[in-house]
Parts: sequence; C-alpha cells; structure tokens
Amino acid sequence: GDRILVGGDGFVEIDENLAKTFKKGDSVLVVESTGELLLLPAEERKITSDTIAEAQSAFQKMNSISDEQISKFFEQFAANLESDAIWNEVIAANNEDVEVAKKKGRSTTRLVANEKMRQGMISGLRGWITASSKRGAIIETVKHEGWSVDMVGAALGTVGFVFEGRPNVLADATGVLRGGNTVVFRIGSDALGTARKIMSAALRPALEEAGLPKGAVGLIDSAARSTGYALVSDRRLALAVARGSGPAVATLGALAQQAGVPASLHGTGGAWMYGSAHCNLSSFESAVECSLDRKVCNTLNVCCINRSRAAELVPAALRGIEKAARRDGQGEGIYKLHVVAGDEQ
Repeated sequence: GDRILVGGDGFVEIDENLAKTFKKGDSVLVVESTGELLLLPAEERKITSDTIAEAQSAFQKMNSISDEQISKFFEQFAANLESDAIWNEVIAANNEDVEVAKKKGRSTTRLVANEKMRQGMISGLRGWITASSKRGAIIETVKHEGWSVDMVGAALGTVGFVFEGRPNVLADATGVLRGGNTVVFRIGSDALGTARKIMSAALRPALEEAGLPKGAVGLIDSAARSTGYALVSDRRLALAVARGSGPAVATLGALAQQAGVPASLHGTGGAWMYGSAHCNLSSFESAVECSLDRKVCNTLNVCCINRSRAAELVPAALRGIEKAARRDGQGEGIYKLHVVAGDEQ
C-alpha cells in the first residue's frame, strides 16, 4: 500500500482497510510516537470544528460576563437538576442508554444516573458558586523605583474534555466557566443520550437564564470516537483534558502534543500522595481520609511513604483509609489495599 511520511525520517504503510474506508474529504491522523494511523471522517471533523468555533465565539463574549452571572448559572443548573420533572426526563434518557450498553455487554456501574449521582452533581455545582476566580485579580506586584509591574489573572480560553461514559461529567466540565473560560467536551457513546438530555433540559436553560453565551458549554453531538481525535488536535484549544483508559488517553495525549496543545491526561489512575520525612502525622492522616471521599479523577490512587517514617506514616495512612471506609456511619470499614512487592515489611 501507499506510505505516509512520519516525523521527517520514517514511513507508515496504509493498510487495506483504511484505504477502503477513506472517502473524499476525510483526513488521516498519524500518531507519530507509535506510527498508528487514525481515520477522521469529514463529517465528524466538521461537527467538532463547528462546536469549537461556537465555544471560541462565546469566549470572546465572556469578558463582559460578570462573576455574579457565572454564579447564577451554577445555581440555576443545580436547581434544574433538583427539579423532579427535569430529572425524570434525564432518567428516561439514561434508562435507554443503560439498556443499549447492557445489550453490548458493557459495564453500566458508572453509567446509571441514580440519586447519589444526582446529588453529587448538584453539590459539585453549588461548590462553584462561592469559589473564587483569579480573573482580573492582581496576583503579584513587582515594584521598582518609579514604576511597578502587576501580574493580573486572566481566563485561559476554550478547554476541551474527552470523557468516558459517565453522565455526571457534564457538571465537572462546567467548572472551567468559573474562571471565564468556555468548554467543549466529547463524552463516551454509552452516555451520549443522557448527556443530550441534561444539556437540553438543564444546562442550556441555565446558560440562558444567567445570560451566558449559549456556546459557553458545547457537547460534540456524535458517538464517533474520531471526534475525540479531532478535538484534542485542534490548535484553537487552550487546554485538552482526557480521561479514560490508559491506551486511549495515551493516543489522545500524543495527538495533542503533536498539535502543540497543552494536555492534562488521566488514563492510569488518580492522585498520588507522598508522605515525606518531614510531614505532619495528623495532617497526613487527614489528607488520606479526605482524598477518598468519592471516586473521581483526583481520588487518592497511590500513596508513597518515605522509608524513614514508615513506622509512623503507614499506620496513619491505614487509619485514614479506614475512616474513609466508615464515613458518616454508612460504610463497613472494608477496603482493598495493594502493596508493592518487596515493601510488605
């Protein structure tokens, strides 16, 4: 088959399946680090590009949007999710997503939009209402004789998210509005129907009620995985954030890097914590407990402890984990802990 030049000094051969699938107007992306070829259909590229363009336009208008209006958006979005009438619409769409996923043999553990997920979304949104914004704030001043220079906080731009199939990521993604940014996200196909309903019934009405531009939050309305490739490869993004499985996130990160788009990747675990030789024992224990409050991207996944303090910090870490497992009297104190081979003693 034909070959494509990669990295200036290498070639990748186009396989027969890609050649047959390729149509006029389509694009081929090359992951330079692996040599993998990815087909980007013209339709999916256009859907993604149009959504980003709308978010870019909205970002230009965010300069005239007050912090109070942004707070009103979070409050209204949360209030909409509290409405039983609206939530019943979301549940109906979610039930359809769950049934389709089950027929495909997919796990639906994090797909089901239950009451716990609903309350978590509402709580998260209300947390952003009182959160501070650095937008327009003087962060630092350097003074010289006769003059000074201020470092002033500013919005970043349009942030692109690629999420796995969890409906509650819509609430997570909107947090970037607090700083005057806009957001475009692609959600896994399993949760797309639920995401569409949350957008139409709860999120977009909240944007309108608060007076925010409608493109401030954009959902790429396609189940095609290639839209994720198109999103992170778009140089108009100020930041790309990818969440999901390790190999998929690695591919997205490589594409973003090639395009010169800064990327935050999470494909192999959550947060890491290091207990140093000088850390405070009670603060360490509390940090372990509080980092296990819920299963999200910044949940504690790996805890490293300085060997010189192991006798104190290991028991403290275990106490923190057990407290988290018994939080609010709801848990049974049962947890699973993996220890690196050779460090059992």
